[in-house]
Amino acid sequence: MSQENERKQGFFVTASFDRAFVKERKNADGTYVKVHYLGLLVRSDDGTQLCEVRTKHPEKYQHLKRDQVVTMEIHSRAFKDNVYYSDER
Repeated sequence: MSQENERKQGFFVTASFDRAFVKERKNADGTYVKVHYLGLLVRSDDGTQLCEVRTKHPEKYQHLKRDQVVTMEIHSRAFKDNVYYSDER
């Protein structure tokens, strides 16, 4: 199969970029660490939902403007009955 016809496999989300933001998380040893997220607004027939995608490289997304439609590959994880998304493995 030629490379033109090959499509990358995985989970992708197409959404409107809302903003990049930082949350502080407390580690088990009592120290705090800053975690970077991208806020994506996912619109469907059922409503609008905010998808928080964790990123280790927020500088890759500095060029995005608010309400710009983006498609990005996401990787999902689950911990204690919660689903988390990140932009890298």
